[in-house]
Amino acid sequence: MYFKKKPQKYQLALVICFILAGVLGWWWQDFARKGKYRDLAPAFYLMGVLKLNFYQPVDLTKLMREYWRTGNIAGMMKSLNDPYTRFLNKNEYGELTKETQGSFGGIGVYLIPKEEELLISSVVKNSPGEQVGLQQGDRIVKVDAISVKDFSPEVAVARIRGAAGTKVSLRVVRGEGAKRREIDFQVTRANVFIPTVEMTVKKDPTIGEYAYIRVSQFAETTADDLDKNLKQIDNSNQIKGTMLDLRANPGGSLDAAIRLASQFIPKETPVLHIKRRGYPVKSIFSYGNQHKQLPMVVLVDNWSASASEILAGALKDQKRAQLIGNHTFGKDLIQEVKKLPGGTGATITIASYLTSGKVNIHKRGVQPDYVVEIPGAMDLLLKEGKPESFLKMQKLQEEEAVRVLRNLVIGSKLKKAG
Repeated sequence: MYFKKKPQKYQLALVICFILAGVLGWWWQDFARKGKYRDLAPAFYLMGVLKLNFYQPVDLTKLMREYWRTGNIAGMMKSLNDPYTRFLNKNEYGELTKETQGSFGGIGVYLIPKEEELLISSVVKNSPGEQVGLQQGDRIVKVDAISVKDFSPEVAVARIRGAAGTKVSLRVVRGEGAKRREIDFQVTRANVFIPTVEMTVKKDPTIGEYAYIRVSQFAETTADDLDKNLKQIDNSNQIKGTMLDLRANPGGSLDAAIRLASQFIPKETPVLHIKRRGYPVKSIFSYGNQHKQLPMVVLVDNWSASASEILAGALKDQKRAQLIGNHTFGKDLIQEVKKLPGGTGATITIASYLTSGKVNIHKRGVQPDYVVEIPGAMDLLLKEGKPESFLKMQKLQEEEAVRVLRNLVIGSKLKKAG
């Protein structure tokens, strides 16, 4: 009797499975036609990745609920309330994993991603962007007639970049309120060479010669470029001080920040302290410097972000330099790019950090030793599109930096004489 019933039960189960598969297939196709649940497999995979790697505890039930409600990964990830943790389709992942070089086909602007726009923090001299009239403080809201808020910042940046000689259309917002203007630009891309480190030797009656070094981003070449400039200082008996300018530097590679800090602070000195869920705090130490330790000041502002803040924080906390300007951006989060099935990926915030002296800069930034600002200058730039006060403030910051550097150089001379 047992052996007679088994085939019947097996056949019945098989029929039920076929019926369920048919219903599920019909249900799937119906939602797929509506653009929902097409990324079901990577969604479940990503849930596991987030559970293991996200820097804060993850509620899987909440993630699943948000996925079923929105029908896509992007909607699910918004529930994490972290603008830096994002799903990347094939194009986005390919763009993000390209190595950062000193040149690329583009328009020559530095961008800080916002939720629905890309803020231009600075424009490269003689670049296509400068030639058509793009300005510091402009916000890009459309790329080739597609709103930036309709895709991730990585896609927006990818669309702005492209082969030299091709054109890209941008809609830019300048000003706010009654002063708000939307301006359309068409820019012809070029092979833009961006020196990440630029040094100029300047003269001052009190200091003598001093090195003004501007670091515009933290790319794979930046540490080597800085090393070359510092060696030039090492070989000079005339240069008595250093002014490092990190203003409008949007950051970049964590490794580059550590390598730059290592050229200024002693070996085994902490550069930052990484806090990762489920792990003890990990301190990252300097590799050690091989350069002259001249008196030094650092210029920072509200657009000094990410890797810039790690370097500025280390130099301040270790009393290696005096900081002048405005507080920095206040981004204390570290992202990692994770590859997902099917050639997609995700940027995931895996940790937060404290500066070298274990200072939390979350949303408050690195605080300068000497604050130099013109009240309302930033508002005039962003809300009214008027850069005059902002540029005047930058000039005042540089003048204060020279004053502070003079005192440091004089103090250094007195210390040697004593």
